[in-house]
Amino acid sequence: MTSSVAIGGVRDWNTLRQVAGDGYSDGISCLAAIEIVERSNRDSVIGPLNDSNAGRAALLLRDSAFFRLQMMVVRAYATVRHPDDLHLRAAVNFLREHIDEETRPDRHDRLTKVIKLFDSADNDSRLVPLKNMRDKELAHWARPTGDLRPRCDELFGVTRDTCAIWEHLSFGAGTVMIELDNQIDAYRESAAAFWGVWETDS
Repeated sequence: MTSSVAIGGVRDWNTLRQVAGDGYSDGISCLAAIEIVERSNRDSVIGPLNDSNAGRAALLLRDSAFFRLQMMVVRAYATVRHPDDLHLRAAVNFLREHIDEETRPDRHDRLTKVIKLFDSADNDSRLVPLKNMRDKELAHWARPTGDLRPRCDELFGVTRDTCAIWEHLSFGAGTVMIELDNQIDAYRESAAAFWGVWETDS
């Protein structure tokens, strides 16, 4: 039977599990980056950084985190074009064709939720400016489409939604069965230690 959707490189359950594990790891990186950026965005940190002439370096570090975060999130929704594509859409397209092969109810429910949440996120208006910036300013250099400029809260919101999908995919595929938020505590502590040296009222 010919598949009705492009599935890229996700053609079996073993590969799906690999993609789920990689997505889970991406989720940790993305949520950790948000914690690090948000922890830096305090007057008690920004003031001393600027007073010490370290503000420019801190800004570059934050910009680098934004760049990596946006690239990792937007690529999850990339169109399946190549036979070796292993991003989130490729995994979801595989599930559309094969989800009924999963007979364990708990995993089936998780994977059903993956498809539902992905479709919702894929049609989220917040994703449009993120894709535009990725296509025109980050991965390539071209004239932006209109005045579409993503806001930080849009990037963080889409990121958190995408991480939830990665988490459900990991649980549904049986790869990692620990909630992502439980993996972020160490990064919260590290972010507090990193930026805390600058704080005057910590």
